[in-house]
Amino acid sequence: MTVMERDTPTGIRSSVEEQKRQEAALRAKKLRGRNLAVLAALLALVVLFYAITVVRMGGAH
Repeated sequence: MTVMERDTPTGIRSSVEEQKRQEAALRAKKLRGRNLAVLAALLALVVLFYAITVVRMGGAH
């Protein structure tokens, strides 16, 4: 516990902790969205490479 925390009333401290929890939840939500976007991009590349491979192999026969 810091000196500032000891001097602040309990109500203010709990609101600061609640704000920190909300910020952490918002960061987690943003990170989850970013991870899903990366997943979608990777899946699109896999599908693209697969399609290119099928087309190239189909033309060889």
